[in-house]
Amino acid sequence: MTPQLQISRQAKILMVDDVPSNLIALSDMMTTFGYGVEKARDGRSTLEAVKANPPDLILLDINMPDMNGYEVCEKLKADPATRDIPVIFISALSETENIVRGFEIGGVDYITKPFQYREVVARVQNQLMLVYQRRQIEALRAQDRQYFESLNRMKDQFIRMATHDLRNPLNVILGYTHVLDRLEVAESDKPLLNQSVENIRDSVDKMRTLVTDMLDLAQLETGSHLSLSAVVLNDFLQKCLTSFHVLASQEQIELVYEAPPGDACITIDESYMARVVDNLVANAIKYSPPKSKVTVRAWIKGGCTSIEVQDTGIGIPKADLPHLFDAFYRVQNAGSEQVEGSGLGLSIVKTIVEQHGGQITVQSKTGQGSTFRVVLPMNDTI
Repeated sequence: MTPQLQISRQAKILMVDDVPSNLIALSDMMTTFGYGVEKARDGRSTLEAVKANPPDLILLDINMPDMNGYEVCEKLKADPATRDIPVIFISALSETENIVRGFEIGGVDYITKPFQYREVVARVQNQLMLVYQRRQIEALRAQDRQYFESLNRMKDQFIRMATHDLRNPLNVILGYTHVLDRLEVAESDKPLLNQSVENIRDSVDKMRTLVTDMLDLAQLETGSHLSLSAVVLNDFLQKCLTSFHVLASQEQIELVYEAPPGDACITIDESYMARVVDNLVANAIKYSPPKSKVTVRAWIKGGCTSIEVQDTGIGIPKADLPHLFDAFYRVQNAGSEQVEGSGLGLSIVKTIVEQHGGQITVQSKTGQGSTFRVVLPMNDTI
């Protein structure tokens, strides 16, 4: 006797039949085999018994007065509290249509009378083993959920602690650069001093950006609440692009804006969504060569708002596309080596878009450019 079989034999079975002799025969059969048994003789008492003390398995006759077995099963399957209890029909009705109907309304098995002792026991045993295995799987899933929730809490706590503890020394380092600026040094050493101070400031800025991005991503992933408001889509995008026209001009890149028609409004967290547009446009400019073009366009169709940023830059290798929105993932292809970043920008973008109920996609070909598209629902509440 296996351990799993021993556990399944401790199960409780509800037997339903309006013929007392049948109940006695089934009861003797199941108790002899070690199962707990409860009896019912009609549909109404069956439903009451299941509600009061749910069994692990139901052996259900079909021909009963007032409420037949099919009706009982339908009521059990309609109730979320009882729909997972397996039902085996035991009936003298042996026609195919009766058997098929039993399965159609949720029965897991069908045994015809007169039944054989070993057949009934084998089928009951099989179904109870399935019940036991399903409960094991559900318990493991619950354990996994608790484990990953615990890991997420630890991750969030670590990120908060790390970002807080990193900011203080960064501010101290930055303060010392001002001290170094005021030191009296030999004229011959001033170029080295100035270069050293500049390198320190650059390093502090990079670390501060990384710390800020880590904290922002942690806050977003742990359910940072959006501050939603209705904004005019065209006005919002023009505001986002204001500073990029100068940057694009400096890089000899043509920045084109194709405005959406009309004065359509969208409901967004303006600050967060501006970060999405800023990141996508900044990346498009960074990864585009001089004399190329970056196009920003928007339109409304089918109850959704689409914002697209398209460049004609270096593109993204096909192998990198599935990982592009992973935290800290950096594309390493020709032309991107000198572009610095935290590796968190697109992760933050994706999280912000998804918190708005939207989706971001990318299409790209190496040497031809990339197109990022953000699609947002036009609903008033997220």
